[in-house]
Formats: sequence, C-alpha cells, structure tokens
Amino acid sequence: MVQGSFYLLRRKCGKPNCRCAAGQLHATYVVTRSEQGKDRLYTVPKEQRTEVRKRTAEYRRYQRARAVLAKRQARLLALVDQMADQRLLVWPPKRAGTDV
Repeated sequence: MVQGSFYLLRRKCGKPNCRCAAGQLHATYVVTRSEQGKDRLYTVPKEQRTEVRKRTAEYRRYQRARAVLAKRQARLLALVDQMADQRLLVWPPKRAGTDV
C-alpha cells in the first residue's frame, strides 16, 4: 500500500513566454499526503505510475474497510454493555427503611 492520493497535477511554471502561459499547463503525476500537518507532493516517475496508482487505491480500500470495522466494533461494544447492564445485580440488596 502507498499512503496518499495519486493524480495528474496541471499547473503553470510562471515563465511568461512558456506554453503554459497560453493555457497549455504542465502535467505531472503526483502522490500527495499529509505529513506532520503539512501537505506534501511527490512526483511519480513514468515507469512507476501503474504500480503507485494500484497501491494508493489499495490504501483507500483499506481505509474504508477500517472505518466500517471501527463503526461495527463500536456498535458491538454498545450491545455488549447493554447486555451487561441488563444482567447486573445491585449487591448487597438495599433494606427497607435504610439509606445505605
């Protein structure tokens, strides 16, 4: 798996006489991810694009499956706690006429 998003980035280089100034933007395949609170871009070489695309998709599938599992786990724990509450007995039983 590769953490991050893989996509085609199109942008201008800033040179006034470049083709991108006329609208033909430069295209680069990148992986982007957050590291220590900052977004980082990594250029993906042409020979690695197919593999990186598959591995980032695999990471997204993992993240979705993990989120589903976490929700189901929380529901299961809530049901187990509810069952325990229903079976719980207060001991020792309170005697009539006492506050203890």
